[in-house]
Amino acid sequence: MILIATLFAGGCRALWHSEEDTPPSELPKAPMAADTVSLEIARLSLNSVDQQELGDIWQEIDEQAIPLDKRRELVANGFRVGIVDFHLPAPLRKILSENEGKAGAVAGDMVRVTGDEKVAINSRRFPRGKRSEYVMVPAQPEVSLLETVNGSLRGETYYNAECKFILKTFPQNDGRVQIVVTPEIHHGQPRQRVEAGQGMFRFETRKETKVFEQVEFIAMLEAGQTLILSGTKDVKGVGKSFFEREIGGSPRRQLLLIRLAGSQFDDLFQPQSSVKENLPLNEDSTEGLLPSHFDDAEQPSTGD
Repeated sequence: MILIATLFAGGCRALWHSEEDTPPSELPKAPMAADTVSLEIARLSLNSVDQQELGDIWQEIDEQAIPLDKRRELVANGFRVGIVDFHLPAPLRKILSENEGKAGAVAGDMVRVTGDEKVAINSRRFPRGKRSEYVMVPAQPEVSLLETVNGSLRGETYYNAECKFILKTFPQNDGRVQIVVTPEIHHGQPRQRVEAGQGMFRFETRKETKVFEQVEFIAMLEAGQTLILSGTKDVKGVGKSFFEREIGGSPRRQLLLIRLAGSQFDDLFQPQSSVKENLPLNEDSTEGLLPSHFDDAEQPSTGD
């Protein structure tokens, strides 16, 4: 059994793992590519007791790291987002440290807490601009929600729907990393589609996709900082679908933590010519992933 550790102040150490958690390896670790980012992601499912113990942790979280206009759009759609420096609020540290866990399906990739699976943790590397999916809520028979777009309410029901966050990372030459987060609902029955790009066609089997562009946001993280996403206190809108989930017959509030564990993109170690700050966003696709798992496999561009 692996014991989920408490925080470390240093940016080089993992936020949710101690050195004892990692078994020794006979082979040296593969070096991280210059344009690759390492993220640790934890999804917390909170019961009513947990929610009371958390109290007002947002007093310790910097919400002003997100521009005001974007924060208004997020709140209108039931989202709350902010950044915390190095040390998480004590109630969050307690939840992360008080449970025993075990390795997930992919060795060294995921830790799930035993019992009611209160915490699920992933640690993965992201190539620059690569689209990666994180399943926040697995497929549900039906998802009904109200979204706010430019002050107007729109209602829609999606069937056989799963709620995903699309993550893209863009390392900066000062060691920071820009993270683009886009909520999507993938719904309906998977169908085969033809995608054109790079002078060739390819076939994809996937569901219909609803992209919530008004809730897409960009955050800039330094090594060791954690991006925190949750629903608003009054559960509503798109946020209700992403941050509330029924487990064991009772509703649970969800919280998502994304920590920048490391990046090689730093002027101290990289020549200026290797910096790619002016490259456009890359729409490479890694769709069709399993819940709470990222795909690092290279895929050809969709040309979107």
